[in-house]
Amino acid sequence: MSRPSYYWKLFTYHFTIPLSLFAWRVSFGFWFRFTYDRKIARIEVPFDTDGEEVYEYKSLNKNAIRLLQLEPGAYDDPLRGRLFHADIDKAQQQYMALSYVWGRPDYNHMHLIRIDNGCLQVWDNLNTALRTLRSEHRTVTLWVDALCINQNDVVERGEQVQLMTKIYTGATGVYSWIGDATPASTVGMEILSYLLGDGPFDDGAPWYRRPASEVAEGLDDIIGRVYFQRIWIVQEAAVGRRVTLQVGHLSITWEAADTRRFLARIKLLEISPLWTAPASESPAVDFRALRELLEQSSTAGVRKTGRAVAPTLLDIVHTMRHMHSTDLRDKIFGMIGLAAPADVAGFVPDYTMSWEVTYKKFYEHAYAAALRNPDQTLEEHAKEGPNSPEVPSEVV
Repeated sequence: MSRPSYYWKLFTYHFTIPLSLFAWRVSFGFWFRFTYDRKIARIEVPFDTDGEEVYEYKSLNKNAIRLLQLEPGAYDDPLRGRLFHADIDKAQQQYMALSYVWGRPDYNHMHLIRIDNGCLQVWDNLNTALRTLRSEHRTVTLWVDALCINQNDVVERGEQVQLMTKIYTGATGVYSWIGDATPASTVGMEILSYLLGDGPFDDGAPWYRRPASEVAEGLDDIIGRVYFQRIWIVQEAAVGRRVTLQVGHLSITWEAADTRRFLARIKLLEISPLWTAPASESPAVDFRALRELLEQSSTAGVRKTGRAVAPTLLDIVHTMRHMHSTDLRDKIFGMIGLAAPADVAGFVPDYTMSWEVTYKKFYEHAYAAALRNPDQTLEEHAKEGPNSPEVPSEVV
């Protein structure tokens, strides 16, 4: 590879003839220039296989992908597996897809995985993920971009990227590996697990039982990780039929059908006057990264129905939650006129209720909407009445 270097111009001369009749100009010129090509050294990525033969990829057929069969073993055992080709349509629901951060390569701490009669290098984060997800008793079939795509073949990489959405939607589920656990991870995962469930937002909730600083540190330890800043998570975890968010050996799992309820409970928590109290009394936590992931997942699910879904009253109240109001009840009542009539059926302003009762009623209303069949329109829901589906007791 070479690059031209320009040292000097001996001389340059040019002149211009105006063609005013047509509003054009014609320029003539000539020049002499001395150049010379300087060779650029090619950057080679170090590949230390400890004397092992490097695995050689075989070309993929059209509409084909590679899958990794990860052999069983204990955490500290050497990584072993085999790669095989599969038609993407026939391989549906036969593998798990791994979503993770590549991270910056540290060539002094590369790891090896033996593939058939050769081996490949893996970066530190992927090495940890594979060891954590590996079973001690059975083979695990995975799709892992760093191994299942020949990274040295730019044509193949482009073709496989076009299949990414199909790869992740076709998987049995998606492992969202966000890295090793820290001492704060347990609290963060405990709170997310509670939000994923249907426990009441009362004094028994984990964020009320722990100091605000501990809650904030735990949630930030999970949601604040670089994983949630990756653009590819929208096309990976967001389209998964089943998502397992894993940090170290801690994990929570939700099905696609759970997404709307999970998202609704996060929004309900964020608009709660108790959660949004002064900083000295409540944790400063930004759920935005997780919310955006769940929003995209929910949108992807609705898109399959071919129906446009208007923002719910909860969506509107949540979006406007930072607006000021003298009366806490007005943060809800003031938004009713912006929602579709069918969505607010059965929920009317009532200032005889305290703000605590108002929010409890709103939680029940929003929770019922989150449980509603996503294929059902608001108009169809309104015909069934405001009490359908039934809301579990003590939602809040």
